[in-house]
Amino acid sequence: LGCPFVFVSDGVADYQDFCSDVPGPPSLMGCPDSDNDGIADKDDQCPDLAGNASGMGCPDRDLDSIPDNKDACPDIFGLKSMNGCPDADGDGITDADDACPTVAGTKAFNGCPDTDEDGVADPDDLCPKTPGTIANKGCPEIKEETKKIFEKALTGIQFETGKAIIRKTSYGILNNVAQVMVENPDYFLDIKGHTDNAGDSEKNKILSAERAASVMDYLVSKGIDPERMTAEGFGDTQPVMTNDTKEGRAANRRVEFVVRFEK
Repeated sequence: LGCPFVFVSDGVADYQDFCSDVPGPPSLMGCPDSDNDGIADKDDQCPDLAGNASGMGCPDRDLDSIPDNKDACPDIFGLKSMNGCPDADGDGITDADDACPTVAGTKAFNGCPDTDEDGVADPDDLCPKTPGTIANKGCPEIKEETKKIFEKALTGIQFETGKAIIRKTSYGILNNVAQVMVENPDYFLDIKGHTDNAGDSEKNKILSAERAASVMDYLVSKGIDPERMTAEGFGDTQPVMTNDTKEGRAANRRVEFVVRFEK
């Protein structure tokens, strides 16, 4: 046919050799394959790294069908839409850039959700299911009159000496607390009893717990659901003033009410 049967070092005749100036195997029509991946260098986008045909000759270490040279996360199985990176919660933010990689969120909150839509991301929101304010860490602001009732209750609730029996003079304050709970059904209340350091510490802790329980029982008797309250005693472990003075000891003998908005 007039074509020379000249073999140039690779055993492939020039008229059949797609790379006649460079030695290569007959299986690749005489073209070289530097990385021995079965893809000729001329067709191989990664001629020095063994790859596969689907990756145009480039490797795919994480087997996500995205070649390493185009994969932003070449060692982690990912998605084409995420340039080869994973997005476990499907929120369009790669796990590496997602502060909440297992819960769908928004870019505005670095991949975290804001369930109550109050502008505070759930991880930073002390009341993630109840809309609140940024200043109050995601919880609603408590009314000033409510704060005053609880402040008055701090030292206004009196008990029989050394006992958990509430004195009748304290009923008015407790009735006000009960009314607050009725008017604010989203309130949960932690009742915390405290004593001064007079006497045995362990007995003080028991007494403070019993007094907190008595307060809770009183509120239950006024119709407040016990599921909305907890009672705990801390004894003399959390003083607010020195126990070296009469005034300090009086301030340390107290019942605290802490409002929560989540059960």
